[in-house]
Amino acid sequence: MGMSKALGDDLMAWTDTFQKFFIEELDGFSARPLWRSGLNQFEWYDEGYRIVHKMRLEFPDVHVKPEFAQYVFSVNERRENMGLAPIRLPHESKAGHISIADVVHGQPEIPQNRWREDK
Repeated sequence: MGMSKALGDDLMAWTDTFQKFFIEELDGFSARPLWRSGLNQFEWYDEGYRIVHKMRLEFPDVHVKPEFAQYVFSVNERRENMGLAPIRLPHESKAGHISIADVVHGQPEIPQNRWREDK
């Protein structure tokens, strides 16, 4: 692939850490994935972005898309980070949440702008 040895080593070590410490993704919208003790998964996440940055520098003509947030953050944490409402099950009543049925059936979502004051 033409990747530098240093970057390749970083990527292999980061992937190896994932293989050793990641346990599983959980069902539900609010639960974070499980990791074994002995690793700070947020530091692993940050290291992933450092590697992505290095890859973008080495391969400026390639779109390097990070796809590892789902291994650290819950569905609702990722949605809220994108400005979208958190999800709930159809039978639940949670203020500020939208039903998964609305998401599945294609109801349009408008990102929430929490910093704008409506006048």
